[in-house]
Amino acid sequence: MQVGNIIYQYTRSYSRRRRSGQGDRMSRNKDKYESNNPRRQQTFLTAEDIAAGKKTCWHGIEITGSVRNLSPTLWKFEHLTALFLNDNCLTRLPHQIGQLANLRTLDLSANKLRSLPAELGELIQLRELLLNNNYLRVLPYELGKLFNLHVLGLHGNPLGKDVLSIYNEPNGTSKLLTYMLDNLSVFSK
Repeated sequence: MQVGNIIYQYTRSYSRRRRSGQGDRMSRNKDKYESNNPRRQQTFLTAEDIAAGKKTCWHGIEITGSVRNLSPTLWKFEHLTALFLNDNCLTRLPHQIGQLANLRTLDLSANKLRSLPAELGELIQLRELLLNNNYLRVLPYELGKLFNLHVLGLHGNPLGKDVLSIYNEPNGTSKLLTYMLDNLSVFSK
């Protein structure tokens, strides 16, 4: 969660928490939150820490709360495996997202995205991509390169009938990725 100039992060259990919809009750400490979930640790990295070049070993970051713009500093956290940008007011995702090559989970649900950068196709470690409840009408064909993707959330987007019909079939994610890759090959020639 971005609160002022503070980035709030999670180090573990993010996928399980996101799927179950469960949150944690936390009590405020000086620079930490103590969770009732012993598998999760939360810490803060202030703007001063970032400016001083402090490095993190965080595995996941969650930034929520009607955020409209993302700090360019975010793209320096190349070690991240999970990034939660859901429940914001993002209208675009910068192409620098492709620099986060270790991402396995990316949640962009409940934003105002109308398009996605082709660089999403560079996130070949991605296993879970949640794009639910945006304004997406088309998807970049480069998504077809995401061979490790197991979960693709597209509900609540005004996508074309061809994409939705493939997506809604049994094994739809796999079929849609194949369709995207086939079209990428055709249009890149």
